[in-house]
Amino acid sequence: MPSRSACFFLFLSAIFGSWVIASGQKSNQPIKVAAFNIKGFGRAKMTNGVTAGYIQDIVGRYDIILIQEVRDTTGFALNRLWTGLNRTDSWGLTVSGLVGRTNYKEQYAFFYRTKKIKVTGSFQYDDKLNDLFEREPFAIEIEYNSAKRSSKSRVVLLALHTKPQDTIQELKSLPQAMRAVYGGFKRAKGIIALGDLNADCSYLSNAMKKQMEIFQSDGDFVSIIPDTEDTTVAAGTNCAYDRAIILGQDVKVSDAGPYRFDSELGLDVETAQTISDHYPIAFNLY
Repeated sequence: MPSRSACFFLFLSAIFGSWVIASGQKSNQPIKVAAFNIKGFGRAKMTNGVTAGYIQDIVGRYDIILIQEVRDTTGFALNRLWTGLNRTDSWGLTVSGLVGRTNYKEQYAFFYRTKKIKVTGSFQYDDKLNDLFEREPFAIEIEYNSAKRSSKSRVVLLALHTKPQDTIQELKSLPQAMRAVYGGFKRAKGIIALGDLNADCSYLSNAMKKQMEIFQSDGDFVSIIPDTEDTTVAAGTNCAYDRAIILGQDVKVSDAGPYRFDSELGLDVETAQTISDHYPIAFNLY
């Protein structure tokens, strides 16, 4: 655990069922945003020095990053990663409650640089009445210095990891969830849903994709990860499972796509897959 002299606080949020470490300030540069499904992120990965080092290097490329498939209820893995990141900069951490219908549970975690970003709110979407999502979306509102506006701006980031077998139902329900969550953050310029949506290949055909509101080219939503991208590490797949979906005309982004850490770091497939079977997706937020 970090020492008492570390500049952080840890508390349980009774309202949102999440815990938060640190708070943020500002930057006048574009914000580098990412989402990374780190397969089975837990103690085993963060006690393997080589794997943990690569994960820390990848996370450290960004100003804010969503981690999915957090599978460590003790908080050990998240705390070890947070401690490592804070050796070179000031990082905050906001984590959802446990989500999942069965005994298999996951958490969503947002790491962010506190010199550039302030988390101004969080919200755990509750769909118990209709039970639309296996792992209910978790949202945070962030405040940052907008490079285009030369002023502070707020945007909501909505984390979602769909159940592969229920991808169609969950993605059909996503617009409703995005509008509902966005409506609760009155100062936000827009909302971005991001994560492993399983939105391609056998889980979502091109024909079905055309029926999805989030993929309509003339609608309210903009999908910024092209269908032609491959967000998977395995050599035998070519699927854009991981996505980022924008609602809100005032949200400006650029350079969206996967970060192929295997080729960038010179890793063979076996080593890369000890990190994850997914690439992070990333974009610049203005």
